[in-house]
Amino acid sequence: MKSQVSPRSASLARGLPTKTSRAPVRRSSYGLRRNAVRAQATATAIENATATTTKPMSEPTVGKATPVKPTEYNYTKQMKPGPYKMTMGLEPMNPADWMEIDSLYEEEMQLRREILEDKRHLVIACQPCAKEACAEMLQMLADFLPKEYPEHFHKQGNILTALKTNETFEIDGGAMDPLEACARIVQEDLCIMQDVEGTLKFTAGAVLFPQRWSLLEKIGADMKAIHSPVPKFHKEVSKPVDAFMQRLSPPKPFWRANWAITDHPQLFQPLTEEDITSMTAGEKKRDAFQEVTPENAGQTLFTRCERETLVRFPKTQAILFTIRTYIRNLAWYAARPNECATLADALRNLPEDLTNYKTMAHIKDQAQEYLDSAIKT
Repeated sequence: MKSQVSPRSASLARGLPTKTSRAPVRRSSYGLRRNAVRAQATATAIENATATTTKPMSEPTVGKATPVKPTEYNYTKQMKPGPYKMTMGLEPMNPADWMEIDSLYEEEMQLRREILEDKRHLVIACQPCAKEACAEMLQMLADFLPKEYPEHFHKQGNILTALKTNETFEIDGGAMDPLEACARIVQEDLCIMQDVEGTLKFTAGAVLFPQRWSLLEKIGADMKAIHSPVPKFHKEVSKPVDAFMQRLSPPKPFWRANWAITDHPQLFQPLTEEDITSMTAGEKKRDAFQEVTPENAGQTLFTRCERETLVRFPKTQAILFTIRTYIRNLAWYAARPNECATLADALRNLPEDLTNYKTMAHIKDQAQEYLDSAIKT
């Protein structure tokens, strides 16, 4: 189905007709036998979540995000020239840049409110052992945001106010679940990892803008299971990642970048592992924003660049992994020669298995031709 919105707007997923609660679902790697009942439940829930209903959602502007304060974290910073090599890509960051508020704050927070209203059972998950960590996260945000973004947030006593949306949140002992409160305060998606009987596991998450993965499949999983679909992960970076997580200490945050090219600008893009496998094999048809050609790829293809951070909490010792998603159409890069050349080189050197994993195989050639042509002009 072709979207009818302009190429400068993001056509976003629409609401569910009901809010039926479903139990979290875990899956392992592609080659392992799945539980058919759970697989069907998750797939049905996600299919319903992205189905068109009578209630349209907001449509944030593509490519217009401007940070409220200058930072050093740009979209192509960690794309390295030459042959692809998988690395952790982690770098220390300025603690004052932990969360980033930008000019799309009000638009994206409106979208997050709509997603929480209609899809909460798909985007919020918290195991009992993570309750204290979620409360600590809310307290940390309440301390951080008014200090770094006083024009956006105000704290008085036990109340945090988001000035741009005129929402108030009780910091300690409030009626709202702390994890949901955090999801309503910042643009970042939030994933909490904790040591559970000697193994680091994903125990709580507020993932409203997933890049073609499912929170319900990952919650409760350890690092090995979470990354089981990622080509080369276990061979090349699994041990360094485990060692880094063990060494990570508060209050020092780190950051890394991730990227993909997609054929649709919507922020809410959940997929099950089964969906990804089917798409890679060409068995599942996806709805694109528009039909893509090298000539129109500048307006019909989009990068999803993720600014990801890691920090360990001082009290509970939980680790918070944040994902801040930025959407840019390829025309944005064509107007910036350095960024365009960097992205073109990164795309050219991306291995086939990773191209398939990122569900980019059907659009890679069009994107490559468009970027290469833009460099020459």
